[in-house]
Amino acid sequence: MAIHNLGDNVRRYMKMRGLTIPELSSRIGMGTAAVSNLLNGKTEPKSTTLIKLSEALGVSFPELLADAPRLESLRFRTAKTLSGREKAERDQLRHDTALWLANYKTLEESVNDELTYNLNTQDGNSPDLAAAKVREELGLDMKSPIHDIAALVEQAGIKLRIRPFGYKKTFGLSVGEADGGPAIIVNSETGISIERQIFTIAHELGHLVMHKNSYVAAKEFESDNEEREANAFAGRFLIPDDGLRAAWNELRGLHWIDAVLRVKKEYKVSCLAILFRLKELYPALRERQLEQDVAVQYKARFGHDLKDHYEPEALSPSDLVESRFLGLVRRALESEAITMERAAEMLDISLDEMGI
Repeated sequence: MAIHNLGDNVRRYMKMRGLTIPELSSRIGMGTAAVSNLLNGKTEPKSTTLIKLSEALGVSFPELLADAPRLESLRFRTAKTLSGREKAERDQLRHDTALWLANYKTLEESVNDELTYNLNTQDGNSPDLAAAKVREELGLDMKSPIHDIAALVEQAGIKLRIRPFGYKKTFGLSVGEADGGPAIIVNSETGISIERQIFTIAHELGHLVMHKNSYVAAKEFESDNEEREANAFAGRFLIPDDGLRAAWNELRGLHWIDAVLRVKKEYKVSCLAILFRLKELYPALRERQLEQDVAVQYKARFGHDLKDHYEPEALSPSDLVESRFLGLVRRALESEAITMERAAEMLDISLDEMGI
């Protein structure tokens, strides 16, 4: 813990909670000038002031005084406009990710079980060739669906975390090897479908294998070309040409809606992903407004539109669960390498939730 990080931490929590300096001043009984001096490091707080700050912001002492960890190989998949609160949530996410990676390394060392990242770099390859090579390296053929992408990437030596970010404009992020990765962190905020989360994992995997050399400094925004390549990689990785062609041929004669839903269910992806891949695979469909046609047909049949990312026959959270970190915590706890309190801290849950 370091007192010199107090100002940055307080500002971050103020933004997350929508508090102004006058409002915080009122809550802790200090003048605005005194609070400003505190935030700018011009004065050191008394212990009583720290207690009041902790209570006003609803955070613990360790959170209030935590060192500000830095990640230099971080890539956000985010919209380019964030509010002040969303930027604060993003900064908190960067902070939490650094701590999670440090905890991950501690756990691996404590149980002597460190995975080796074993995917080859695909820099310079087209997305379709890169996707085919990665599927081959992971022991997948070019037809079969990926039934458990979480287990697949963890087995490849990629650390995976699925958690709500506090806002929806960022779907996921990835971290390079220099900062304890490779790692993929996925936004599970309410309203972001499991299908989209699965696509995000594949998208970030595309960055890790195709754009490894770009993980040299924290990047707030992605290049448009790299984003397009990662999207193309994800589509072909999740729904390979041979598999989609075979599945679609088997479903000839079915209503469009039924065929799309059948393929969606088999490959655990969104309707939109299926439609995009169909247009890529079949040139005759590229000029058609498939998304609009299917939306109209779906509403006519089921009385529900496909707006706001509505996902028909949506997957459930149990279809996407990362397990390795939890398993490492359990093994470290059982071997007495960590305490119950430390395990709860790592899992970000209370002791009551730990079963005490």
